[in-house]
Amino acid sequence: MKIFLNAGHGGNDPGAVGKSGLKEKNVAVQVVKILKERLILNGYPVQTYQEKYHYTEVSKEANKSGAALFISVHCNSAANPQAHGTEVLYYPTSNKGKELAAILQNELTKATGLYNRGIKPRGDLHVLKSTNAPAILAELAFISNPGEEKLLKENPEMFANAIWEAIKIYKTKGLL
Repeated sequence: MKIFLNAGHGGNDPGAVGKSGLKEKNVAVQVVKILKERLILNGYPVQTYQEKYHYTEVSKEANKSGAALFISVHCNSAANPQAHGTEVLYYPTSNKGKELAAILQNELTKATGLYNRGIKPRGDLHVLKSTNAPAILAELAFISNPGEEKLLKENPEMFANAIWEAIKIYKTKGLL
């Protein structure tokens, strides 16, 4: 029942960068670090990984780990700084992924008060289609929105706690 946590982007790829210079890869690392500690304290085997050279290595590492669940943590970005909210992506044919996405989306909006952009199937994302375990990709908030960027920088534990709550609910439903 190992959980694989992927802090999005990494290596030479910073991901999206907010107006203040906050990098998506650094936000993702902070959230994953907090979440990993919480999971370990509660007896969950966890493996974390952040891309070093190319995004395809993430799913290879996840598959080698034998994880029962894959969660990739990201920040959204848009040209319009007014874009806002949280959303969770899943692979279209993954029922467990869809279920976890719905649970996490609910927990994220409840914890943060951010606009609910919903859950979305994405068949084109490598980490969702090439990972053996049920996989989701959480777009926590818009790093391109100054208010949400500040929230991402100052409250990574809020996002980690929401993911933790979602994992507990997912397990309670017998899916983990």
